[in-house]
Amino acid sequence: MSLSGTNGRVPIDEEVGFLPTLKDSTDTNENNVGQKDTYCLLTREDLMQLDSKEPFWYRLRWGLFILFWVVWVGLLLAAILIIVFTPKCPPRPVLPFWRSTTGYWVNPFAYEDSSNDKIGDLKGLAKRLDYIKGTIGAGFIVLSSIFSGQYTNDLKTLGLVDDYFNVDPALGTMEDFKNLVRSCHKNGIYLILTMDFNSVSAKHPWTEFTYLLEPYSSKKVSRLGGDARTVIQGVSYYSVFGSHFVDLNLRETGALDRIADVAKFWLNEGIDGILLDNVAFYIENGTESGAPITKELGSQWFSKYPTSQIYISESVEVVRKIRKVVDEMSESSGKPKLLAVDAGNTGYGVGKSEDISMQFLGTKDSPAAHVVVSRQFVKHRGWKAPPIDPEEIKNNIFTYDMLSVSDRNSMALTTVSTSDSRQSDLVALAATVLLPGRLSQLYQIYCFHNIIICTLYDY
Repeated sequence: MSLSGTNGRVPIDEEVGFLPTLKDSTDTNENNVGQKDTYCLLTREDLMQLDSKEPFWYRLRWGLFILFWVVWVGLLLAAILIIVFTPKCPPRPVLPFWRSTTGYWVNPFAYEDSSNDKIGDLKGLAKRLDYIKGTIGAGFIVLSSIFSGQYTNDLKTLGLVDDYFNVDPALGTMEDFKNLVRSCHKNGIYLILTMDFNSVSAKHPWTEFTYLLEPYSSKKVSRLGGDARTVIQGVSYYSVFGSHFVDLNLRETGALDRIADVAKFWLNEGIDGILLDNVAFYIENGTESGAPITKELGSQWFSKYPTSQIYISESVEVVRKIRKVVDEMSESSGKPKLLAVDAGNTGYGVGKSEDISMQFLGTKDSPAAHVVVSRQFVKHRGWKAPPIDPEEIKNNIFTYDMLSVSDRNSMALTTVSTSDSRQSDLVALAATVLLPGRLSQLYQIYCFHNIIICTLYDY
């Protein structure tokens, strides 16, 4: 490749077009007739000469240069002002664990068996914490009642309470329970314990104090039908669940103090919350007129008795009593403690009106429970009923929509039950989604909006 050019300029390939040099003379053009003009880059001298002949381009370049920096600095200042004066996003709220994690509802008697006696126990449950945390992804466990007498008692009846301050021997010992609490907390799992203060065993030590027991009244109707009476030492007392049970007189201050002591005891043992069961039955009114005790009372319960006999305001006061204990423990420990309530097996859904169990939340000035288990979308649980009418579903959604956002955030919606065959497909679907590859029976699903709580029984 040959080099050519004048005045120190680098020659340019003839195929690339540039401005012709200003120093090309007429003679040169005449000597190169028929040849292409040679184009080259402008030198500094060429630009200065052009500026002297064309001052407009000189001023334009400086104007564009200044405009660029003015715009750039302006955008920078605008960005800084926007960052400084734009309202900051509120900090992410710190939600209590029952609103930010998934709960796992467990009946320990029917869960993992560590002793090969065909009965689940606390040691077995402790062995499955990795599964509950890792596979299920649960942040807290809700234990069904574990008190002494639930399984092991002289009356051969499930669900009794002989001693609120001890664990049923079939589950293990108090030391086993303490180890379970420590293991749960070590794995980042909170532990909730179910307590039912509606009734105790007819052989409970408290039955020696007659003022703690609910007197019998012929105006009170048993939810299960039959005579709502139990006899202890020749005296008749009220019993909604049968002769081996006796209802506590929770209108009595002494009884309230005793159940508060039970709550304090277990909270001091390290549990992170309490689920009060059967709260709709805690205090009951008599019916307007005495009704004959017949087996048909169960079928009449829906239309005649629930709203007049149960769900009364005095039961809410019992919940408030326990709430004070829970709040005191939360404050002293510096950790949030949960108080949830379940109205119990009242035998019917909500219908067209707002769920009456929401009263157990209390009020803003006088709170009761943090969370209420609601049967907003369950109709006649445990009873035969006609197919669900689409209009009923519409009414359920409408009444649910009437609730405030705060109340909705405090509901645990019961969505299915194995006693209702119409929900069997949903049960199977939920079990498949929640527990892939695990042989379990899903008993109930509860939703704290984004939280699913389930009871599981292993085969």
